[in-house]
Amino acid sequence: MLGLLDLSAAFDTVDHDILLDRLLHSYGFGGAVLGWFRSYLTGRSQCIRYNGVLSESTRVLYGVPQGSVLGPVLFLLYSADVIHIASKHGFSAHSYADDLQIYDHSPQAACASLVPRMSACVAEINTWMASNRLKLNPSKTEVIWLGSSRRLKHCPMDDLLIAGVTIRPSTHVRDLGVMIDGGLSMDTQISHLTRTCFYHLRQLRVVRRSLTTDAAHSLVRALVHSRVDYCNGVLAGLPLCHVNRLQSILRAAARLVLQLPGWASVSNLMRVQLHWLPFPQRIQFKLCSIVHKCLHNAAPTYLRELCVPVSTLTGRSQLRSAAAGNLYVPPTKTVTIGKRGFSVAAPAAWNNLPINLKDHSLSFPAFRKLLKTELFVTM
Repeated sequence: MLGLLDLSAAFDTVDHDILLDRLLHSYGFGGAVLGWFRSYLTGRSQCIRYNGVLSESTRVLYGVPQGSVLGPVLFLLYSADVIHIASKHGFSAHSYADDLQIYDHSPQAACASLVPRMSACVAEINTWMASNRLKLNPSKTEVIWLGSSRRLKHCPMDDLLIAGVTIRPSTHVRDLGVMIDGGLSMDTQISHLTRTCFYHLRQLRVVRRSLTTDAAHSLVRALVHSRVDYCNGVLAGLPLCHVNRLQSILRAAARLVLQLPGWASVSNLMRVQLHWLPFPQRIQFKLCSIVHKCLHNAAPTYLRELCVPVSTLTGRSQLRSAAAGNLYVPPTKTVTIGKRGFSVAAPAAWNNLPINLKDHSLSFPAFRKLLKTELFVTM
């Protein structure tokens, strides 16, 4: 059961006094350091210009500066107690700036017990936020059951009462820009991605005659590739029918850039002229890039813990796989979903790389360059 919580104007409602007090007592920032933060937050003013008329300057009494590096970090420090509240109710939590999600799992027979715990957890989070000048939007909070299609039939689909608002479990939700459906088939995400990319390709086709090849190439990378590559690691292990739908986006984009008819074959041209990786290799490129960050302590802890070198395992440090720099691939209980998890798909992709790419001394830019070359050679 996954709950996605929505906050209203989160960055704009942070209380400076509460934040500074929390930095002092919860995180130990004192003296000159606390003075730096006080100077950074206070003494700001703002005004509005409309139709050439400038309003009076007004002091900014609340909020952290948006568009800054420190803004999201300070908000996370300000709202860190929410993670402890979720843990108290038995839920795990992830927060990305002001996007907060809580989740827990249970056996099929006990899944109904998650409903009252979810309601109690969100209610306490709502109370905490109200006392800290934050505003939770219970009406925009989303809840979804995740699991196999057979098990989802036994999950309670009754409405939940959360912070006084009745919420019906959703069949799919948007989580940080990725559409997630209950069965984790990623059908909704692929349909949304295909629809959005082809819309932009149709708009570019209208003006293609006015564009140079380089300009068209740049626009396709900005409007299409950015969407195709965003979070594509979650699409690892999908059936070939789904992969073909996503590959068709790249083929259509290549025909647009090269000004070819719709029936023209572009598979070889995508490689030779455009230097584009096919979609399966793009997924492998993303997974291996994340693994490289994990092995160099540049990724979140919850991902680093899933990348375990074979050389660190008792009884396996003398194996050839350990000398080759391989990672441990855990066994899975489910056929359709288990192998698609990051804990399995990422180490498996890493283990398929040649040994020279697993050199720990390679910098991230150098690794990505060699990785792309290797994927072109083996495709």
